[in-house]
Amino acid sequence: MSQKGYVNEGANIDNANHFWSNVNASDPYRPNDDIVFDDIFQPDTASSFNMPFTTMNNYSWLFDLNSSCQQYGTSAQADFNHSGAHPPDFNPTVSAVSIDPNALASPTSLPSCSDAQIASIISPHSISEGNSHRIKLPSVRDAAGIGDDVPPSVDLFAKSTHDYRPGEPRMCIEPSLLGPVCVPAPSELLPTASINDVDRPLAMLDSSSGLPVIDEVARSEVLSVIEAARPIGPDGSLITRDNPLLSLSAMQTYCDLYFTRFNTAYPLLHRPTFDASHAETLLLVSVLLLGATYSEKDSHQIAVCVHDVLRPQIFANAGFNARPDLWVLQTILLVECFGKSRAGQKQHDMAHLFHGLLINLIRRSDCQTIRPPMVQDSTGDLHDDWHRWAHAEQKKRLAFLCFCWDVEHAELFCQSLCMSAFELRSNLPCSQSLWEADSAEQWQFLRREQRTPPVFLGLLKAYLTPGGQSIPKDLNALSRVILLHGLMSVAWDMRRRDQTSLGLVGNDGPIGNWKARIGRSYDLWHDDFTTYIQTSLSRLHSIPSSASSTSASSTSARITEFTAFATAITAIYHSAHITLGADILDIQIYAGARHILGRPVARPDYARSQRVVRRWAAAAGDPASESDAPPAAAAAGPAAWHAAKLLRDAVTDLKEFDAGGLFHYPWCLYLATLTVWAFYHGRPAGSVNASDDAAGVDADEDGEDEIVWDARGDMKRLVESMTDSDVVDLALLPAGKRRTIGLTAVVAKHLSKVRWAVVHDGMQVLRGLVPWRLINQCESVS
Repeated sequence: MSQKGYVNEGANIDNANHFWSNVNASDPYRPNDDIVFDDIFQPDTASSFNMPFTTMNNYSWLFDLNSSCQQYGTSAQADFNHSGAHPPDFNPTVSAVSIDPNALASPTSLPSCSDAQIASIISPHSISEGNSHRIKLPSVRDAAGIGDDVPPSVDLFAKSTHDYRPGEPRMCIEPSLLGPVCVPAPSELLPTASINDVDRPLAMLDSSSGLPVIDEVARSEVLSVIEAARPIGPDGSLITRDNPLLSLSAMQTYCDLYFTRFNTAYPLLHRPTFDASHAETLLLVSVLLLGATYSEKDSHQIAVCVHDVLRPQIFANAGFNARPDLWVLQTILLVECFGKSRAGQKQHDMAHLFHGLLINLIRRSDCQTIRPPMVQDSTGDLHDDWHRWAHAEQKKRLAFLCFCWDVEHAELFCQSLCMSAFELRSNLPCSQSLWEADSAEQWQFLRREQRTPPVFLGLLKAYLTPGGQSIPKDLNALSRVILLHGLMSVAWDMRRRDQTSLGLVGNDGPIGNWKARIGRSYDLWHDDFTTYIQTSLSRLHSIPSSASSTSASSTSARITEFTAFATAITAIYHSAHITLGADILDIQIYAGARHILGRPVARPDYARSQRVVRRWAAAAGDPASESDAPPAAAAAGPAAWHAAKLLRDAVTDLKEFDAGGLFHYPWCLYLATLTVWAFYHGRPAGSVNASDDAAGVDADEDGEDEIVWDARGDMKRLVESMTDSDVVDLALLPAGKRRTIGLTAVVAKHLSKVRWAVVHDGMQVLRGLVPWRLINQCESVS
């Protein structure tokens, strides 16, 4: 079956050719390009066509090594004057004016100016210092006048990046929500919230929205593909069309699970325009297979069997070529997601082998650079415009989601990074409400009310070189997650540079100590993310109570759901810090992993990892040794603290470690547990403190014969003692493997319930760290 094409390919090529120019900078409906686009990303033809990876020119721009922002204290305006380009939302018709901060205390009219102009004309030194000084300015609309939503705040850092520490008070200028006349009262800053005004990253905003329907025609075509592939079931027999797990009702269940479980957490397919009866059959099969993994175990097993024989069907399809259609890329990505995160080791290894193919196909498309059509691109047919926009937005999201999974597997699984952040040259994803609009009319209304999202690379630079472009406060949840992965991608690049530079670079280069700089960028992102989470939860809590118990229950469920999402994404932030300060490959080998990256671990591998981890753990609490240590012996204290904080959040904020089914979370738990274990077990045995003496704790390194009667309580006490301490004080905590028995036992038991062979292998490693008398507590109860 063919899928209707809604995008004019010629128009796409034309847009791509002019993407990095400022030809349309004055267009009132198109955001001004906020990145210097001249020669930074296209240094030469060879890099463009043969080596689509980062170059020194990329990082010279990213870290402001060749611009006036090198000291991180200049304004956003100076950054963009460097190239003659305008900053975002810059209105060239408004002249710079001086503003007396003392005059802001009384209601007054202010000139209409942009956020970037405010950042450039108000000096941080003119604002009195103290705890969280904030000046409320009248609302500032963008130059185009698109919508009446609140523009982002402008953060002005009183201290440079070198002096800034997370948690210190900032001086901020926040626009008001009420209009351009007067300064509002504090109570007026947060309007009454509606339950659909807040992001819902793990579910649909409106649960009553219709889901795609599987009819008999669609089912018949799905069964034809399955029969042609001839999959073998778990019992060794051929899977046929009369299998009860492939009935119409079963397929409808799988489809519903895909759109309510997978597509809400990873919004790849545009549900309102997805028509199962007209979708390409192979794409529909990949949707049903992923949905089946959220169903019963029998359905999951048969999905794995069909998955194993699906790739040949994709490669044999006429739509598979060097420049495939969007549906082919979506199908390949969904099949890869299934193999890497929802099946066994065999499927994981096969998905990794074909990952490079997907990246190359995406590079040949316009998914990495596309921008959805603007208002002036309207064809006059509202329904057709909606579908064209949805088609382009899905291309953009495919590139971003593929990038995020690529980064996670590179950072958390120590695999190779295949896609560079510098390849993603499009705007961030649109808002959730616009994405889930159920009709063309609702989409058109919301589109006119909301501003176009900012460009990804511009905000990535803002986190790495604060003091220039401000970070918008109205970013949605998905955009914030993508930005964190962008920072992790930069960290992977810098680590690879250290590993391949043959000792020719060091901390005395123009970038300086990149780990410290990346760590500060992670913390800046975390500050913004925490503010976003707190604001969203406050809005949910402020929703007026209704007489209906259903309404109250729905609000409570959303709060629980949002908390789970926040905990799961914060786990990526903590894991990024762990990988920044520890070699997780060596820690896994030291803990007893028998296979790493598809290769068996030999005795020399273990001996080397043992030396590396012990040197790493012994460096904790010794700043001199940490600063001079090689990468493998990086700071153990910060890595152990972030690992403990990740585990403490899991205990205090989640019910039974349920993080909404996000793929990365079980593996983050595993890495954090191993890091804490290695921190204690790798250090030389030391003396115990007074509290241990009072409790009769044996300080002997081999004191493992004592039974831990309350494993969960033991785990909670351990992570609380670590997170209540400063990083430099962690070295004062007594060493010894026995202290982590409760932790390893609890996490191993949880991981035994996860249907993912890679995590199951991790569970086996953790079980090996638990004394034999506690093994029964770790047995699976699923």
